[in-house]
Amino acid sequence: MKLTIWNKIVLALGVSSIAIPAFADENSPSTNQSSPTLTSQQFVSDAAVGGMKEIFLSEAALATSTNDDIIRFAKRMVKDHSAANKKLAKIAADEGLVFPPTNTFSADDPNWSNPLIVNPESVKGAQLLTMPSLPHLTDYLAVKHLQSLTGGQFDQVYLSDMAGDHVQAVSAFETASQSLSDPDLKKFAARTLPTLQKHSKMAQELNDKYNAHDGTTTTSQ
Repeated sequence: MKLTIWNKIVLALGVSSIAIPAFADENSPSTNQSSPTLTSQQFVSDAAVGGMKEIFLSEAALATSTNDDIIRFAKRMVKDHSAANKKLAKIAADEGLVFPPTNTFSADDPNWSNPLIVNPESVKGAQLLTMPSLPHLTDYLAVKHLQSLTGGQFDQVYLSDMAGDHVQAVSAFETASQSLSDPDLKKFAARTLPTLQKHSKMAQELNDKYNAHDGTTTTSQ
């Protein structure tokens, strides 16, 4: 596949219409196939990047939104996901697992130096790597799209992303807490799950409160 195909796909779909799960797997098997075993490394990678994404988007919300409810929620997201990732990083280090770079999604993300990236200087600010093998491509697209918004549109997309992401995160951590063979990671997933469930409830309530059913955003406080 040529690298430029991704640009055509993004333009054809429209970034704002892409679903952005926190633990997306573009190669997920169909429902009539047995799911592959969740490995310790895959859980560490997906959970860490998912947490980093919530931190990055929430820091953007703190810098952009003027809605008091959203600001309080974003502060909670930064605090809780930072704490969770710190614990996960320690477990990964103790067990020799690879923890994703903590500057994922930032301008100095080490992925920018990958030789497969076309014209990296032109996409750094947008947080989009135009390469078919990019892990968590939908997460990069979500960051890119949110960074282009302001005002009510920003609030709408941020809350929608948070609500959708946490539904996926709760599902992923439920699976991990039951199926992981690594006892420390399994315990981490089980202990983190209640916090994610609270996040999911908070995000959905805010999304219902401020995002109207017709796709518009109600007035920010």
